Amino acid sequence: MERSESTLELMGHIVAGFPSFQQSLDAAVGICLGGARYLEIQFPFSDPNADGIAIANACEVSLKNGFNTDLGFEFIAKLQQRLKERACKTQLLIMTYGNILFSYGVERFLQKAKENAVYGLIVPDLSLQNDEKLFKKSKKIGLENIALIAPLTSPKRIGQLTKKSGKFVYVVARNGITGDTTEVNQALQDYIRRVQKFCKKPIALGFGIQSREQIETLGKIVPIVVVGSAFVREIDALCQKSSKPSLEQKLCDFTQKLLGISTPKQESKSTNKRTSQKTTQKRTTKSQTAKNEAQTGQTKKVANTTKSTTTRKSTGTRKRQNPA
Repeated sequence: MERSESTLELMGHIVAGFPSFQQSLDAAVGICLGGARYLEIQFPFSDPNADGIAIANACEVSLKNGFNTDLGFEFIAKLQQRLKERACKTQLLIMTYGNILFSYGVERFLQKAKENAVYGLIVPDLSLQNDEKLFKKSKKIGLENIALIAPLTSPKRIGQLTKKSGKFVYVVARNGITGDTTEVNQALQDYIRRVQKFCKKPIALGFGIQSREQIETLGKIVPIVVVGSAFVREIDALCQKSSKPSLEQKLCDFTQKLLGISTPKQESKSTNKRTSQKTTQKRTTKSQTAKNEAQTGQTKKVANTTKSTTTRKSTGTRKRQNPA
């Protein structure tokens, strides 16, 4: 069943502490203000086995800068405060790996997440049977632990994961790691419909979603689209510039571009383009009018000259006839 794209929700992604604590905080605010309904905040791990080069490198940089789990919760607290000041209601999820939870303590981790108004968790390397009761404990404390479904997941397991998952499920668009572009083709659409047959919860589709065109197509068949590596690459590219742009504003613009939302700047450009086109048309019309007038004047001049010549000839003829 085809959906209306206007109801599409976007989940953005940042690696906390990349390239620095403050820069990642500014970027996170920008993504939220740009219209993201959800934001994955990745607590970096030294061996992020589900992630591609962009996110893996970002994790490495963050860890070298001294990032740890306590700083992660401090990051979330500061982000929540800034979002509150801007009346932004983006839901925050922590994306990380099992070792982070185990080393910190699962109950302690969940409690800190709840204290900081975190919406939910995404922990891709914990299986349903070996999750250390994470699904059960998350539900008890009021956190949405989101299950992942992959292309090779059996129908029976899809049903089991759906039942255990929080308010939606994360569907991995293809096998492999994050970062590589996912082709939005008939095979992908068939796969999504197969999952929907056994999953009655909303689907968040991620892995390799990077462009407005992909989002526009996917928005007709899933309610939530996840963009990860594209955000991390954009943050990295902006921070490499010597001009030191405002990450908050730039990431806000980038998010709105993905969602197809016109920014005042884009509207201004569009208005200027239309004004320029109108001006050109006016100039063309004036030029054509002047040309037509010139041609009309030339025609009248020729006609008058012809009339004058004819009159002189006629007068001369009458003068020659009078003497007779």
